[in-house]
Amino acid sequence: MNLIDLAVQWENLARRKWYDAEHEKDPMGKRLIEHGGMCYFNCAQQLREVLSSVSPRPSATQEEGQK
Repeated sequence: MNLIDLAVQWENLARRKWYDAEHEKDPMGKRLIEHGGMCYFNCAQQLREVLSSVSPRPSATQEEGQK
């Protein structure tokens, strides 16, 4: 699993929690489930932000071609 896969997994977990929260009858239970979904969503967004700001390093073959 790579970091992009991890972000996708967290986003899927967040969606699932929000879906489950819609079907929760207890208001406090609903809030708890939604909170869990927001935690996963926020983590996924932060990970995607970090990954998008990191420029890929050139591979060894690319470096050889530049010499």
